[in-house]
Amino acid sequence: MAAESIVIGDACMIAHGVYISDADWHGIYDRAEPVGTTKPVIMEDNVWIGDSAIICKGVTIGKNSIIGAGAVVTKDVPANSIYAGNPAKLVKELDDKPFNTRADFLKDPRQLAKDFDSLDKYSLEKNTLFGWVKSIIMPDKYN
Repeated sequence: MAAESIVIGDACMIAHGVYISDADWHGIYDRAEPVGTTKPVIMEDNVWIGDSAIICKGVTIGKNSIIGAGAVVTKDVPANSIYAGNPAKLVKELDDKPFNTRADFLKDPRQLAKDFDSLDKYSLEKNTLFGWVKSIIMPDKYN
């Protein structure tokens, strides 16, 4: 919900139901006009926002940081840290060693497709035609 400015860096992950707003939002009579002042929200690179978190106006979330599910972030979050709770508080500081980001994961789509094919072959190597037919005729109670 951007009245003016929400900046999302590279390789960020935003889970379901996350609410990010740069304003307190609308008034009673003019619901198109933001109330009070707006303040930009900035998410730096490689930030991960958990399910149903709320990021309030004026917040900057530093590079490589993680926001826990359901957290309400009202103040800036430094780089390389995990924040959770309501209001969000520091849970853990992350080491400053290199991170494997989504950008790294997706940088070579052909290799990624080969890796997924290999994983499928490994996962399905014990499947047989006989086993499939048996599962249809005599399904296992626990599968």
